[in-house]
Amino acid sequence: MTRAGLPSAEEVAQLPEVCRTIAGPEWEDGNGHVNVQHFYGFHILAAEGALRRIGVDEEYRTLRRRGVFSMEQHLRFHDEVHVGEEISGHVRWLDRGEKVFHGISVVVNHSTGRIANTLEVVEGHVDLRSRRLAPFPEELAEAIDAEVARHRALTWQLPLAGAMGVRR
Repeated sequence: MTRAGLPSAEEVAQLPEVCRTIAGPEWEDGNGHVNVQHFYGFHILAAEGALRRIGVDEEYRTLRRRGVFSMEQHLRFHDEVHVGEEISGHVRWLDRGEKVFHGISVVVNHSTGRIANTLEVVEGHVDLRSRRLAPFPEELAEAIDAEVARHRALTWQLPLAGAMGVRR
């Protein structure tokens, strides 16, 4: 563990790297570091990559008319990132209910070796025709459960918002 109860960058690397980039000059804000909008967009890229890995992709949305909607999010900043620094995105699956899942994406700053920020989410599985929550189909539920089980076996934790999660 590193400062503030965060895992090390090496520990987070136990999760699949979903995306990687170097922060460009257009990412800088008036305070001289990367602006929140760019972190948020990068977290979304990581989440989309993790969803594709389990089968929630364009084909799933088009053929099954199912998708995922954000229900709750908590973005937490742990360290700055500056232009020219290299970052990666990783996703940890935390829990799944009948119609929702709880997860957290992590941005690692490889230039400093620190966790830059995390985005904790509760996402709902929806029927894109009715725009209402819908139960996960069996194969998707099994894929999420497998990710949750793998990630629960990790020996480190991330700080969570506390109020978010799957309600049973």
